[in-house]
Amino acid sequence: MTTSWDELDGRATAASVELRQRNPEGLAAERAHRGLSLRLALDHVRRRRGDRRRSTLAADALTRERQRLAADVHDLVMQDLAFALANARALADDPACAPRASAVVAAGERALTGARSLLGDLLDRDRRPVVVAVRDSVRAAARNTPLSFDAGGVPDGSQPDEPTLDTLVHIGREAVTNAVKHAGPTSLEVVLEHTDEWRLRVRDDGRGFDSSDSADGFGLESMRRQAQALGGSLRVTSAPERGTTVEAVLP
Repeated sequence: MTTSWDELDGRATAASVELRQRNPEGLAAERAHRGLSLRLALDHVRRRRGDRRRSTLAADALTRERQRLAADVHDLVMQDLAFALANARALADDPACAPRASAVVAAGERALTGARSLLGDLLDRDRRPVVVAVRDSVRAAARNTPLSFDAGGVPDGSQPDEPTLDTLVHIGREAVTNAVKHAGPTSLEVVLEHTDEWRLRVRDDGRGFDSSDSADGFGLESMRRQAQALGGSLRVTSAPERGTTVEAVLP
């Protein structure tokens, strides 16, 4: 004998009525539990949507700020550099001014190249993988000093969030710049790795210093502050005539 849907619905309704009659308190508790679970689930969804919206707003704000900085670099720095460089080249043609003017021209050309690199870095950051961004940044900072770059420890497709990417680029560039300016190295080595955390190591074979007795300069302080702001750390090891190693670890 086949049971119709009406008969099944009637039996289910009758069973539900009987259950409420037998244990009304248990049914109320079950309803309260289900209601609480539903509210918690809805709260979780709302929080996730809010987190995504805040993340999107923050990313948009970073993009706008980089665009503003790029415009400032171009309008306030590069144009004046180009003007000063043109005048220095004109002075270099004067035999009386040639030696000093030539040094000014060389410095101006380096500064203009650095400004162009910074401008490109600001505009292209969103489109570049972390390996490319860090590599290009440290190579530009090395100028004429030989530099080896190893990112074999970064799995394919690994990409940090924007604040971490910005910090890796900043620390790499600053560490290499400090080495070139102050240590007189003959070679530089930069290693980028990623497992559960990002690790960036910059090593030079320059003069080095006694890291136990030396206070942080502005460059080291800036790198350390940025790493700590993301919950990371920065370690500097050095010794006279033994070179210096700067290692940043970011979650």
